[in-house]
Amino acid sequence: MWRSAAAGWRPIRALSAAGARPVLIDDADPHRDEERRADPYGLTVADALGAGQHARWRTAWDDARPWLDLGGERAQGVGALLDCFVPLTRSATAHSSATRGDAFGALLSSTPSSGLELATTLVHELQHTRLLALSALTVLHNADDTPRYWAPWRPDPRPFDGLFQGAYAHLGLSDFHLRVALSAASPSVRDAAWADHCRCRQQVEAAMPQLLGCSRLTRQGRILVTAMAEHHRRLKEKRPPEGHLARATAYVETARVIWRRGRA
Repeated sequence: MWRSAAAGWRPIRALSAAGARPVLIDDADPHRDEERRADPYGLTVADALGAGQHARWRTAWDDARPWLDLGGERAQGVGALLDCFVPLTRSATAHSSATRGDAFGALLSSTPSSGLELATTLVHELQHTRLLALSALTVLHNADDTPRYWAPWRPDPRPFDGLFQGAYAHLGLSDFHLRVALSAASPSVRDAAWADHCRCRQQVEAAMPQLLGCSRLTRQGRILVTAMAEHHRRLKEKRPPEGHLARATAYVETARVIWRRGRA
């Protein structure tokens, strides 16, 4: 229940879209501050949002819908998987977001600067939500929690589950950025989308051998990883503009060299 006639009740405002259930912006729950003390990544829950910040959320929410509709199932996924946003503070230089396995349906995010940024955040974090839900229903692997795997999107070693989660999220991002690159009217948006698509695509390509070669996958896990590899293969059928793939490959290989030097 998120409405009450009690005099001391602080209502939680919601974002709405035609034909979809509302999504709450939870900036009122006093217990959301537990994230400040428990989160290992240094994320900070925002204070109660002012009218201007709520307006920015509403604008970004409305502007995100056309981007999500580029892949029809993505808008449906938002409606099925997302219950609320928990606002985070935003640093001067970066947007931040997260998903927690013990809070299904909630997405932590700093205030988005645009609809495209919010759509990208939704694609990224709801990929994690999907895989967390699937992992709760069936065992995908029996690997332990030792952080030993190289993830091209992180400087630190990851446990196998973290590698799995990251590859699944980046595969979804690569697909989404490709759709933006093929559809955007603005040359600058297209160019940025091609760059993001190629980077995510090459990061997944570098991670896939570790996933495919893992002996601790269950039958269900191997089916999923094989399907991921096939999806990645189909993404590679689209040829990006000159230079983007070379730059993305160099980016990933530089990360690999830094990783190896750190392990030497």
